[in-house]
Amino acid sequence: MPSNPFRTGYVATAEDGANVTFETRNNGDWYLLYRPAPEALRIAALVHQDFSPPSGLLLLAERRKNEAVVVTHPINTTATSRRFLDSKYESLRTITFEGFHFSDVENLEGAVVALRGLPTGFVKDPYFGLGINYDIRFMVENIERLGDVTDLRVCRGRDRVGLPRIEGVSYFIAANSFDDTRRAINRIHDKALSIATDEKRVLAHNELLSAVDRYRFPEQYRPYRKDAIVEALGNAASRPLGLSKEDQKAVLSVTKATAQTISRKDPHPLLELSREIEVVTLEALVARLREMLTKKLPEATWQKFLGENPFILKMAFGFPVMMMGDQVSSGGWKFSGKGGKVSDFAVKAAKSGNLALIEIKTPDTQLLEKTPYRGEVFSPTREVAGGVNQLLDQRYHLQKSLLELKDNTGVWDVESYAIQGLVIAGRIPSSKPELKSFELFRNALKSVLVLTYDELLLKLEHLLEVLREPAEQPPPRRPFDPLGEDD
Repeated sequence: MPSNPFRTGYVATAEDGANVTFETRNNGDWYLLYRPAPEALRIAALVHQDFSPPSGLLLLAERRKNEAVVVTHPINTTATSRRFLDSKYESLRTITFEGFHFSDVENLEGAVVALRGLPTGFVKDPYFGLGINYDIRFMVENIERLGDVTDLRVCRGRDRVGLPRIEGVSYFIAANSFDDTRRAINRIHDKALSIATDEKRVLAHNELLSAVDRYRFPEQYRPYRKDAIVEALGNAASRPLGLSKEDQKAVLSVTKATAQTISRKDPHPLLELSREIEVVTLEALVARLREMLTKKLPEATWQKFLGENPFILKMAFGFPVMMMGDQVSSGGWKFSGKGGKVSDFAVKAAKSGNLALIEIKTPDTQLLEKTPYRGEVFSPTREVAGGVNQLLDQRYHLQKSLLELKDNTGVWDVESYAIQGLVIAGRIPSSKPELKSFELFRNALKSVLVLTYDELLLKLEHLLEVLREPAEQPPPRRPFDPLGEDD
């Protein structure tokens, strides 16, 4: 596997002196421009004697109003790379986004927020040069094999008629088709890592245990994986073919070679493997949540889903929490008893034991009244306001009866210092007036957060994107030693 030319040897951010500026034109076009940090230029000159700094600003992205597109110009911002400040790719020069929401961008902050809304798989931080994540670089490498293509145009939506296609110097692809290919590449990567793990485990057992006590520790063999032959042979698997011993040895050799390559590049292969497994699990969870959001499901189904996947609820808090269970009584004889105020879930801060209560509604819950209260101001619906008030009432009863609950239950590591509340309901409003009214309402609440299912999903997607990023080495610290850097 080739080394990652964009791995962070030294990538300067705004704190390091790099600068991203926003410029507009009278015709409605705007531009994102990049100026490298002086320290990055100094490092590049030390590492590469033939390095020549640019004379002006570098174009990162531009909005072309007449074409209704945003064009990004991916550049290599890693100062220790030989291609520092050059295009990230051999022949591909631009990645164009068609049909994405960039029309309301008016300043740098708006442009950065809009870039964060791009599909998973794209680098969204301007200081990292934009472009495509390194783990799916095979998509760029194969598109570049077409020869004359210098632009990748990603069109929002699925099953766009006539896509993918080549038109002029542009390769057109639907955003969802791009995402399907990205997911398939990542699944192949995950399977390869899993096979490598089995190989290492069996080898360690045989070399370390079987070698000294074959009776207690018989020699092991790599476990058979269902449908592995079908995947390897494709359509040929429908014929009565068998794998010879030589073929088996070849498969084992390729797997072993892949594992060794990964190990040489990453000094912590087991941690990397753990990260990949977490990604697979999280990707399945995100896919399930997306599917559920397309259906009209009752509140009990959502309560069961969140109870089975408490990780989602934990993501809603900005500090480590521990689940106490679902249908928790906040005013009865015990935390799990009857006769009291019952909240859907309760959590406690992992360190302090401070309690928080969670109330669950469905994604179909209407957040705001359909008609404005006055002008463009919308009132929260009775169900949302009632849910907030219900949570406040539960908190009130919990504070009054906490000592008795602790005594009757024997649970002593919980406190009511500042009981927080979380209401999960509805979907994020689509219109600006409704979104404004919703934000005004929920941000005016004290110690109760109203969170939508869209935002829960977005939190998981952001975490998945972070885990998908290739592991990076920390940037070098001064004094800088150019001989110690590896391109």
